[in-house]
Amino acid sequence: MGVKKTLKKIWDKFTSSDRILVTGGLGYIGSHTVVELMEAGYDVYVVDNLSNSNIEVLNGIEAITGKRPVFENIDCTDYVAMDKFFTKYEGFKAVIHFAAYKAVGESVSKPLRYYRNNILSLINVLELMPIHQTEGIVFSSSCTVYGQPDKLPVDEKSPIKDALSPYGYTKQVCERIIMDTVHASEDMNAVILRYFNPIGAHPTASIGELPNGVPNNLVPFVCQTVSGVHKKLSVFGNDYNTPDGTCIRDYINVVDLAKAHVKAIERLFDGKMKKPEIYN
Repeated sequence: MGVKKTLKKIWDKFTSSDRILVTGGLGYIGSHTVVELMEAGYDVYVVDNLSNSNIEVLNGIEAITGKRPVFENIDCTDYVAMDKFFTKYEGFKAVIHFAAYKAVGESVSKPLRYYRNNILSLINVLELMPIHQTEGIVFSSSCTVYGQPDKLPVDEKSPIKDALSPYGYTKQVCERIIMDTVHASEDMNAVILRYFNPIGAHPTASIGELPNGVPNNLVPFVCQTVSGVHKKLSVFGNDYNTPDGTCIRDYINVVDLAKAHVKAIERLFDGKMKKPEIYN
């Protein structure tokens, strides 16, 4: 390595105390989190394979923040590519790991695709973190880890039960992998966030939920139906314990959820965490 490259790596590491890697950072929750991180002063880097996101999201992020995050089209299951990225931008303080397939229905018909992608991508990140002196991870988990809960509301003390889909099982396995990895490490720590149902978009409307193909979530499907993309919206299920028999769901605003990720990063390095923490 030449003198200039060596000096650059030393300088990058010296000035990167607030450098955050966001995997899946052009997705729905990821892009909103990138915005909140940048507006909080963090130096944000993004990898995304664009399997369920759009490169145009970068323009939306720049329109909101006035800056464009470093981005590379990388699949997190590609260990070599991820290692090169960590090496190229040495000095990440933490990783926020969103990159995963997330369609519950599709996971039932393509379980191996979900197990391979969701679990291998996390393992690659966890293996690379200590190699590149990255100590913290915020993991995108899901309420699906609770299976069919015995009572509502569900809190962090609710028991983990059999998941209702391969997607849910991947989140359970990933959580276990993180807990075991952190417990075996002297330096690493983690915050696990179990999401329920995020909806909404940034107030500027520069970014929002823009899935590729047919949406898997209700709100974008409603919006596409209203705009004429789909002819009708079908409501499934009529035997729930509700006044009209249809399902009731609680929702959280995606911007609030994005801000929670910033708080999770702050929590990782406030000097008070003794072990991994989990939040609904």
